[in-house]
Amino acid sequence: MSIRLVSLNANGMGDKSKRNALFQWCQKKNFDFICLQETHCTKFVENEWKKEWGGLSFWCNGTSVSKGVAILVKPNLDINITEKYKDAEGRKVIVEFKLDSNETIRIFNIYAPNNGIERKHFFNKLKIDKENDIVNYVMGDFNCCLNSKLDRKHMPKREDAGNNELKNFIEKNELTVIWRLRYPNKKQYTFSRGQSYSRIDYIFTSENIDCRVNNAKIVYFPFSDHNGVTITMNIVEPERGPGYWKMNNSIIKTDLFKNTFETFWKSWILNINNFKDKKGVLDLTKTKIKDITITVSKKLRLNENEVENWEDEIENLLENDGTQQNLNEVEKLKNDI
Repeated sequence: MSIRLVSLNANGMGDKSKRNALFQWCQKKNFDFICLQETHCTKFVENEWKKEWGGLSFWCNGTSVSKGVAILVKPNLDINITEKYKDAEGRKVIVEFKLDSNETIRIFNIYAPNNGIERKHFFNKLKIDKENDIVNYVMGDFNCCLNSKLDRKHMPKREDAGNNELKNFIEKNELTVIWRLRYPNKKQYTFSRGQSYSRIDYIFTSENIDCRVNNAKIVYFPFSDHNGVTITMNIVEPERGPGYWKMNNSIIKTDLFKNTFETFWKSWILNINNFKDKKGVLDLTKTKIKDITITVSKKLRLNENEVENWEDEIENLLENDGTQQNLNEVEKLKNDI
């Protein structure tokens, strides 16, 4: 069993047609939890926007032209909310809940200030109550690069104001920068303006669950000048009765499976040593092989439409080394869409 989380800077949602298209896009992508920043939602329209989403949602409002964050839960997803919190500035909303597995999860959605002095102060005040039985996910638009050499292109290479404070927050709260753990030297960006690119949107996770991450990606988001960041996590499943999954041997003989598995295995071998929980690696490897087999089986029966092909091509380009040629190809595909 797994859950998909995504962080998206919406860059304003006041236009109803854009808002509805964004909601439909999120549901089509089948995300379980969506963290939105820069919603530009106010208390006067919050109830209307909640109804439009159709599932559970938690809003921390700014003004109609700035700030605002929200956490959306996939409609019909069964969770038990145990705690929720929002600040008064439209920059932070926190939701704690239990899944059917009885695992407790806490999601922090953050929109950090653009102003450097305010951003330092914001990170210094940011706190997590660490508890061994709670899994923390801290995500959002932090308006700050963690590594200017890897996370910037065509911008000043000096460290951002708030860089040290953000690093201290991560270390003090025993969090993992999960995408960078998977791709230690990769150059890929979440924000662009003109010819300048940077990675300022993150998902941080509790350190002790890094081996349960199925994937960590930067994904194309068609409604903003930010790309999204997403992870898929295995969750602890409750004890169940007899039964087992059997691999379909006809699937593993296909070229699609062979190519997919070969790509996965080359990357997996390189990353195994990064895991702190060595005991769980073997079980996770078996789960990943099972997930690959199931996914390939579905893809063999699935015909993607033209828009999805475009989005896949963009995401593949976004996962490369960030050369100017590839970035230009991404912009061309965005315009085609």
